[in-house]
Amino acid sequence: MIWWYFQSRGNQEMEASRHVEGNALRYTDTTEYKIDGRQSVHIEADKHALFGYVRKESVKITLKDGQTRRTGNASAGELFFVPAGCLCSIQNREEHASRIALIRFRWEGGTAPDRASSYKLYGFGMYTFKIPNIRSWVQDFLDDDGKREPAFYFLLHAHLYGMVHAFLVSLSKPKSVDEDSLTMYVEQMKQTMLARYHTAMDIEELARLSGASVSRFYQAFRSHTGLSPHKFITTVRLNESLRLLAGAPASIMEVAHAVGYPDELYFSRLFKKHMGISPSEYVTYAQIRIANLTPVFQGDLAVLGIVPVLSLKRGWMDEPEAYIKQIEQSRPELILTPPVTEEVYGALAEIAPVYMFKWKGRDWKERLTIISERIGIPTVADRWLAYYEIKAENARYHIRKQLKDEPYLLVGLFGTLFRVFGRQVKKMSDLFYDELQITSPDAVREIGFLDTFLLKELAELDCNHVIFLVPSSMPDEECRKLEEDWQSMDLNGCPRLVLFIRFDEPLLYNPSIHENMIDQIVKLLMH
Repeated sequence: MIWWYFQSRGNQEMEASRHVEGNALRYTDTTEYKIDGRQSVHIEADKHALFGYVRKESVKITLKDGQTRRTGNASAGELFFVPAGCLCSIQNREEHASRIALIRFRWEGGTAPDRASSYKLYGFGMYTFKIPNIRSWVQDFLDDDGKREPAFYFLLHAHLYGMVHAFLVSLSKPKSVDEDSLTMYVEQMKQTMLARYHTAMDIEELARLSGASVSRFYQAFRSHTGLSPHKFITTVRLNESLRLLAGAPASIMEVAHAVGYPDELYFSRLFKKHMGISPSEYVTYAQIRIANLTPVFQGDLAVLGIVPVLSLKRGWMDEPEAYIKQIEQSRPELILTPPVTEEVYGALAEIAPVYMFKWKGRDWKERLTIISERIGIPTVADRWLAYYEIKAENARYHIRKQLKDEPYLLVGLFGTLFRVFGRQVKKMSDLFYDELQITSPDAVREIGFLDTFLLKELAELDCNHVIFLVPSSMPDEECRKLEEDWQSMDLNGCPRLVLFIRFDEPLLYNPSIHENMIDQIVKLLMH
């Protein structure tokens, strides 16, 4: 049970009585879906609510209302409820086909509750329940041919009212916390810590509110983030303290208070323990004025807590003369640049010391280490890389558990262009194939990039599964359509699985991007 929906059962029962009086339920229709092994269907509830019944195998169900998602599992013989206006995705995780009956209905008469009011009655969650003799009830719904003789019409409505009654009764009973509900709670607590790191947090109380045992909550949190709740909030606070110390003329005491530590001395000791230098030493080095001349380095500086005084976009070297003055006016003390001509390098060197890094074909971790040494804060980079490795190892665990040794294509989507990332180029393939140890298909081992505008050409690479890297701006509907198109490429009769990892354009090769993608893949595999 998800605790935050049922903090006041008495108020909910009063609310339920107010909405139910004067209302009637009207049965609409029933549809049966056959979902082949490892496939999914997506259903829009529109203005109708519905009950789903799993006739065969077990499925994973995801409900989505705007940005809110709830997931859960339903086994054969179980019912589940889908509120009106929600998107429902049903995924068959088994090898054999599953069958789902969906029974639609709507409110009539009186004042039918809108979606917000409905959530006050039963909350927004993925709930399952059982009813004796439900199999024969569902068969009656499936036998409905639309003619509906009066006796049969009232029989179906009697079944419908019986299902609503059983559903509401099931909500009033205490339930043990299933894994999906606990995972959702952990994700919410993670987001809360990221947003409210500056406030005092009672981790033990948060654990108890999960509805699970404290030890089970801690285990779930570590599985989700790679860290215990205490280490996670400490990491978040110290990361934010880097940015504040480097970018603002605030005192160490003010920074300590701003990130949730009322004791300045405790904060300073904690900072030095993790970063290898004191806050005042970090300030000495990190408040350097840096002009960053390539977007790629932005992610390196960000994990070190540094915001450059100037950041140029790609293309400035096409007309460098127009930008030299802008760089000079930013009064940098250090210039970080990709390879430039001798003439441009000379002009930059007259402004400030220049560090030119040939980053293409080289490992981003090496680049981060070199940049941190150039600034004078190598231990800060060492600490970040250590925590990154903890995250990566946690991701590898979930990948071994969920994806096993199945090969996956790695494909970036850029407009209408599909780009396959092969093993001969580091960008992205080193993260997914080398670091996370996802199995690469034989077809990509000897290539760098492979570009095509046709999805069919990707399917011909003889790999059933794919990870699509898509822009953050790509609508969910387009992702679902792409998933359906890929799954329809039935060239060998085997299931085709799809994972979507989002990125903020442009797709860059730096630590911030890699960390974000690791977080996404863990979240995907845990839901």
